[in-house]
Amino acid sequence: MEYKGTFEDLKNMVCKAGYEIIEAKPLSHNSPEVYQIIILDAGSINWYGGSSGKIVFQSSGPLQENLKKALAKHLGKKSKTSSPKTSSNTSDKKVFVVHGHDAAALEQLELTLRRLGLEPYILQNTSGNGLTIIEALEKEICNPTRSTKFGIVLLTPDDMGYSKSDGPQKAQPRARQNVVLEMGMLISALSRKNVAILIKQDVAPPSDIAGIIYLPFKNHVKETVPKLVIRLMESGFTLDPAAISYAFN
Repeated sequence: MEYKGTFEDLKNMVCKAGYEIIEAKPLSHNSPEVYQIIILDAGSINWYGGSSGKIVFQSSGPLQENLKKALAKHLGKKSKTSSPKTSSNTSDKKVFVVHGHDAAALEQLELTLRRLGLEPYILQNTSGNGLTIIEALEKEICNPTRSTKFGIVLLTPDDMGYSKSDGPQKAQPRARQNVVLEMGMLISALSRKNVAILIKQDVAPPSDIAGIIYLPFKNHVKETVPKLVIRLMESGFTLDPAAISYAFN
């Protein structure tokens, strides 16, 4: 069984089929883009995202057979209203993502990018090969043969900070320091035009990067889609109009 879509949509289909999900997670110790869904009373399934799309059922028995039939039915419905086709050349679609500790915002960003037909590179969702985020940045963007041409920085209110002269009473929500460092590396390697900075409401932007254009959002990353699409297209991405519409959902 195969499914070409997003992990979020696959989880939704499992729920719509009448099953309760105990846990859904990336299997970061395995190959890139491998996810697992553990289902109450029906074992688990592994989904190989990216170009494969293969769904592997991890146990057998009547409950698993019922799950297979239910998923096949929902996958059939999905294929009739599937997301728009995109280029099979994933290297042309790869986007390096720098993020903090806001898991919900990160999941929203990943879903939005996949609906646009892009391939987000998120280190925690890959095997990582033992690399730190800095080492992954150097490998993916800081060399002449890099496959990643665009980066997105997700600034979320993970820390509180203040100027020593102001004192703690003027503390403001800030992005983590490592995220600011990685943002600087992205801008240095890819140039400002090839980096989009998404900033959640109330986050104080770093003071020494004046002139950078931020894409603000309040409740959901998809609020940035109109301006993000412009940035992506200016950077050379070709986006299907139907995919852009799909990203708003």
